[in-house]
Amino acid sequence: MNALDRLLQDDLNRLLDRVAAEAHEGMAAQARARPDLAARIERAEERLSLARQSLLGGYEEWREVLEEYENLWALADLRAMEPVEQPAFRAA
Repeated sequence: MNALDRLLQDDLNRLLDRVAAEAHEGMAAQARARPDLAARIERAEERLSLARQSLLGGYEEWREVLEEYENLWALADLRAMEPVEQPAFRAA
């Protein structure tokens, strides 16, 4: 689990803790009994899941680009150590 994944999981855990603290007994059954509310809750859960996937995908790309950037600078450093060929001068 990477740092972003942990952060997102912590956010979700805090949300669920708040909902659980405010929920009264039977509230889930009451929500399911109202199809309009149940559908909105389900859509919100889907959006949370999609947003999480998008963020994690973006973070993975971020990590890949960071690594590529670091590797390019390492390559530049290696090339700086190579002897530079001097152009040959011709006699006039």
